[in-house]
Amino acid sequence: MSKLMKLTAFTIAVVGLTLGLGRSPELLGQGGTVSVSIVDFAFTPKTITVPVGTTVRWTNNGNAPHTVTSTSSPRAFDSGTLNPGDTFQHTFTTAGQFPYRCAIHPSMTGTVIVEQQKEEAQEFALIHSLAQSKIFPEVITVSQGVKVRLFNTALDGVHPSVAISSDEDGKNPVFGVKPFPVEPGKLTTVEFTPDKAGTFFISHRPHGHNIVSKLVVKER
Repeated sequence: MSKLMKLTAFTIAVVGLTLGLGRSPELLGQGGTVSVSIVDFAFTPKTITVPVGTTVRWTNNGNAPHTVTSTSSPRAFDSGTLNPGDTFQHTFTTAGQFPYRCAIHPSMTGTVIVEQQKEEAQEFALIHSLAQSKIFPEVITVSQGVKVRLFNTALDGVHPSVAISSDEDGKNPVFGVKPFPVEPGKLTTVEFTPDKAGTFFISHRPHGHNIVSKLVVKER
């Protein structure tokens, strides 16, 4: 296996651990409001999964009075008595599981599962090589307005001043990114949000010649 392939495998493994491999469950709602109906002596749906920041609204659509009462200690919420047609809502600001029941009819139970919403980000691993005068991959395409996260490492030698710029010489930095060093065996993580579309450059200019890859930002 070549040195480049070994380093690529190492980078992917480290980045994979950094990203936390695995797929997050699908979440209901997007930090807005999710409704639960109280009818036929049941909470419908009985269990819901929502992101942090979501407001859950319970409506008593039945003919008997009920409550929405947290069973955790300390109690997270309590609606008091909800007569037919009444509503109660609570905004969940922290992640966790929140079981509840009707205090009048204890067999009526439900659960709100609150999960931390995954941040939207475009993530790439970059390998810099002095000997080959290249950055791998040579072209990265991203979307405007979405955070970009670059994991950088070097194949050989130190790259002391890598720039993200509108020109190949790195003289006009963009997106608020300051020049950063890249070293063998280390990961240098750079984050930014591209606020305009176009073709830009990730470059390093050692000994009078450029090592360049292109950053293509497309309108979303």
